[in-house]
Order: sequence, then C-alpha cells, then structure tokens
Amino acid sequence: MSRITGIDRRLNPPRSYASKVADILRDEIQRGVFRPGERLPTEVVLSETFGVSRAVIREAIFALKQDGILESYQGRGIFVAEAPPELTFRLAHAELNDSDEIDRVFEFLLAHEAAAASLAAERRTPADLERIHGALEAIDAAIRCGENGIEQDMAFHSEILAATKNHLFVSFGAFLENRVRHVIREARTNSSRKGLTRQVQDEHRAIFEAISAGDKDAARIAAETHLKNAAQRLRVYRTPE
Repeated sequence: MSRITGIDRRLNPPRSYASKVADILRDEIQRGVFRPGERLPTEVVLSETFGVSRAVIREAIFALKQDGILESYQGRGIFVAEAPPELTFRLAHAELNDSDEIDRVFEFLLAHEAAAASLAAERRTPADLERIHGALEAIDAAIRCGENGIEQDMAFHSEILAATKNHLFVSFGAFLENRVRHVIREARTNSSRKGLTRQVQDEHRAIFEAISAGDKDAARIAAETHLKNAAQRLRVYRTPE
C-alpha cells in the first residue's frame, strides 16, 4: 500500500476528502500503479492508508465506478476496469464551495434540461402529462407538510425526461442526477429555509404549463429560467451574510 501517496491535509483545498481520494486513485491507475484487472485493497486498508473513514472511501470508489474506472464484483472486491476509462464520459462531483464549478455544472444542466423540456412539449402524451402533473402536485403536498420536496422535485424532472421518448435523455439524466444530486439537494433545502419554495414551484408550474400547451419554445425558456434562478439562489446561499 506504500504505492498510494495519501492525502496532504496541509493544503486543505476546497474539495471533499472523497474527491481527493478519488483523484489520487485515478492518478495511480492512469500511471499504471494499479493495472487493468487488478484488485484494489480493501476499504479497511484504504481507510487506514488515507486516514479517512470507510464512508469517504466508499464515496470515492462510487465516483470512480460511475466514471467506468473501477468495477465491483460481489464477494470478490473492487477491480480496475479492463476497458479504457477514456471510453466513459466523466463528470466529477461538483464541490458546493467552488463557485466556478457550480456555474459550469448548472450551465451543463441547463442545456440538458432545456432541450428535454422542449422535446417533451413536442412529444408528450396525455399519460405523460398526467404523470408530470402528478409529480408537480406531489411537490405541493411535500411543501404543505413542511418538507423540502427534493425527491418529488427529482421525480418531476424525471417525468419530463421520460416524455422526450428518447432513452438517452432518460439514462443521461439519471447519470447527471447521481453526480449533482447533492448540489440540487442543497439548493432545494436552502430554498425551503429561505421561504422560496413557492417561487421554485411557480417555476416548475411554468414548465408544466408550457409542456401541456405543446409550446416547445416556451418550455425551453421556462426550463432555462428555472435553472438560471436555481444557480443564482445557490450562489446567494453560499455567500456569507
């Protein structure tokens, strides 16, 4: 295990330990320290080596599995993938205190969600509209119960992706959700704390109404407005008062 360099805590950069562990392991794999098909040390050993909890190690390994760099096999452990990771799209977990990275993430999300809303307006069926509307009402119900509605929010956007009738939008949307869920959760939680849940819901409703009307241009604009406002809200929340 002396092959692994470990974390330099003295630098204390604005990144989570899990992200730093993932970066170090990724670098070791790219340099051939760990070769394709080779088994990684256990969580316990990695945890002791890096001086972090096993939960941090699991998060780092999950990120590398999402990138296609690692593969897990039940009862056997974690292995370096045989296929070149260059064939897999990569999107690092965004750090909430890195404002530039947050801006890039929301810019990327905006392009994906706006295009999806436009296609959904063009292709939605009555059944799609019923599911999207049901998700919208579920957010309302969560708000009435004093909850942040994050799961219902995710469901609302997922139903829009499904209405595109394009499985690539659906699968890529799931990928994005896994990578930036913590960013969306933070934005939603802060919206609730700041009393802005109704404003967020009004934005959702504008998206639904445009899709329901079959107006793909209005749907795109509504989705863009929602993501731009979400980015701004998160930016404000992360600024010390």
